[in-house]
Amino acid sequence: MSEINVLDISVANLIAAGEVVDRPASALKELCENSIDAGAKTITAEIKNGGIAFMRVTDDGKGMTGEDAVICVRRHATSKIKTAKDLSAVMTLGFRGEALAAITAVTHTRIMTKRRADASGTVVTVDYGRLEGAEEGGFPDGTTVICEGLFRTTPARLKFLKSDSAEGAACASVMEKLALSHPEVAFRFIADGQQRFATSGDGKLKNAIYSVYGRDFASKLCEIDSKSGGISVSGYVGTPDNVRGNRALQIFFINNRCVRNISLTSALEAAFRSFAPIGKYPVCVLNIGLHAAYVDVNIHPAKLDVKFSDEKSIFDAVYYSVRGALERSLKNPSLSPKNPSPMTEEKLKIISAFVSPDAPKHEQTKIDMPFEAKYRPYVPTEKAEEKAESEEFAPVVLPKKVASPDVFDIPKTEEELPKINASTDAKLTGFEPKPVPEYRILGEAFDCYVIIEEGERLFLLDKHAAHERINFEKMKAAISGLKPETQLLMIEEKFTLSPQEREACEKYKKEISDMGFDFSIEDKGVILRGVPCDFELSEGRTFFFSLITSLTESDGSLYADSKNYFERALYQSACKASVKAGRKYDDAHVRWICDNFFRYDCIRRCPHGRPVAYEMTKRELDTRFGRIK
Repeated sequence: MSEINVLDISVANLIAAGEVVDRPASALKELCENSIDAGAKTITAEIKNGGIAFMRVTDDGKGMTGEDAVICVRRHATSKIKTAKDLSAVMTLGFRGEALAAITAVTHTRIMTKRRADASGTVVTVDYGRLEGAEEGGFPDGTTVICEGLFRTTPARLKFLKSDSAEGAACASVMEKLALSHPEVAFRFIADGQQRFATSGDGKLKNAIYSVYGRDFASKLCEIDSKSGGISVSGYVGTPDNVRGNRALQIFFINNRCVRNISLTSALEAAFRSFAPIGKYPVCVLNIGLHAAYVDVNIHPAKLDVKFSDEKSIFDAVYYSVRGALERSLKNPSLSPKNPSPMTEEKLKIISAFVSPDAPKHEQTKIDMPFEAKYRPYVPTEKAEEKAESEEFAPVVLPKKVASPDVFDIPKTEEELPKINASTDAKLTGFEPKPVPEYRILGEAFDCYVIIEEGERLFLLDKHAAHERINFEKMKAAISGLKPETQLLMIEEKFTLSPQEREACEKYKKEISDMGFDFSIEDKGVILRGVPCDFELSEGRTFFFSLITSLTESDGSLYADSKNYFERALYQSACKASVKAGRKYDDAHVRWICDNFFRYDCIRRCPHGRPVAYEMTKRELDTRFGRIK
């Protein structure tokens, strides 16, 4: 008996979405979800040229009869639901019966399927919506769907596709989320002949995360497993040191279905509010389980957006689960040592065998060192200094601790101050360097605005905005051909990237390398080996990661393919690498910023458009104070 039925028109109208395949990733998602619904334990997906030229999904599910294989390509033909009542408790990933019809309409498709109970299988061929026929054949148990030549007959839709690498990144993102939503299924993803990842299918989410994102990412996670009021929250959330510049790795599932919802995002970030720095976003892989009647998945054709009957309960469940996991993970471990095992007579004999009987005996002195005690540096006394002068060696001079900003190495002298290359700056901005006039720094207001007197003028200089513009011009100069020297890291650092971030990194690899960064791209991220000499090592790492994450949209899901997008990403990275308002810095560094403000006319606005300085003349002051009219 056939399991697939064509829905009655009254039921079809309730779920009809006019689903359209807009890119390879959407077709791949629907095919894999059908495999999961069929009870598959192993799914292999393979694409070529970003899925545009070739796409194949193979599973070991229950398969279909020959009759069902022909019916399944018809619109609103589904085995998931039969009546309108079934819509109130949809637990399967697919249910509309539109996906295969939409896919076969824009591709040359072959469906090869076989049930375990049948001696032979069936192959159905559909050529851009036209059924060419069905034949018997020998196939392994399960179903294989091959799609070729996406949009070949509809060039108007083909032109809206992005590059092969961008479409491939979108396919990889879909497969990663499917693998994490169903760790009990062994997924294998192959792109252009190279295996991108493979999961074991052992049902352990942590192992699936390890297979998809790598060891470094998986090691910085906190486990969550809570249930309250019929709502369960399980999965993993990143530790406070595992944060990112976008929301690309905030992954939520509702009943093992990947979704996006503002309440879930808000609850996660609210729980992290006192743990993560401003401008950074936490990562997570969370599955929220609740009764299907309390969530509506029938509001979008892609079934990505959902609606809850009680948003507040969902918010509270995620918030308190995440908050509790963070507080438990950040508790200080016990500093008291474990009780040692007692010294038995047998142990004493073993120790005595290695000690000479004539050796002097020493009493063990117990020293109490409370953990709250702080290190006190040695300060030489006058007598010690006099004694040192009388000796043959010179006295030891302890270096003074200088507070360093979270930016480049602080210059100590005028000679060490970095310089913007004049020729390069003129070429990029059209401004020629000018001689620095004599000026006097009167002080700082609010640790933010530098008060400068120059001739008959008074300036209030925003040191952060000015430094931001200087950094931006230096990076533009590096990209234009003046590659700075690179300092190698003692220990290589690996960054986990989303597929879209990795694709953006590949596209702008030359520009980033020209800035002085030494790195290589891997399947699950990048390995950083060196940073420009202008950076402190720690800040070089931060800037690099910030630049990579800035090359995608804020949610990390879409790739912005515009000519000036890299320059806009530099804006954000230059901001994060600049001195911070509200913090004290040494005089040499502040003077260097002021020198470049007067030297280059391009340093008048920050890259975001804010003014760098406010100018007031002596005449304006005299007028305000009534000295002149």
